Amino acid sequence: MSTGQGTTWVLVADAHHARVLAVEDAGLPARLVTTLQPPPPEAQHRSPEHGWTHGADPRPEHEERRFSQALVQALERGAAANQFRHLVIVASPRLLGLLREGLPRGLANRLRASTAKDWGHVAAAELAQHVRPLVEIWPR
Repeated sequence: MSTGQGTTWVLVADAHHARVLAVEDAGLPARLVTTLQPPPPEAQHRSPEHGWTHGADPRPEHEERRFSQALVQALERGAAANQFRHLVIVASPRLLGLLREGLPRGLANRLRASTAKDWGHVAAAELAQHVRPLVEIWPR
């Protein structure tokens, strides 16, 4: 039975990779849309005379912020192409905070749920079962 709620994208992410799953309608199985990797670390240059670096901040927090920005851009492209109507985000706690902070209004309006869980290690076959209860029947 179709609920007519439209496609929900579920972003499952940690600091090392992300997967986007689509649920065409509440109660239907999730399918993998894409897998995303963090951008390569920004270059660092050391000055032998001074011991200081040029370029970007090498800390993991900086790289995680860059990854969250890349994920938001991927979600924006999907929204612009009308590939989903609703959004659910499952991410490790720090990354979830960065994602929430970086969501533009259009994506924030599509966000139906978010949860701080680290499902990066969950196998693809199991992930669909983990995601299913998160996609409910949303009000129109």
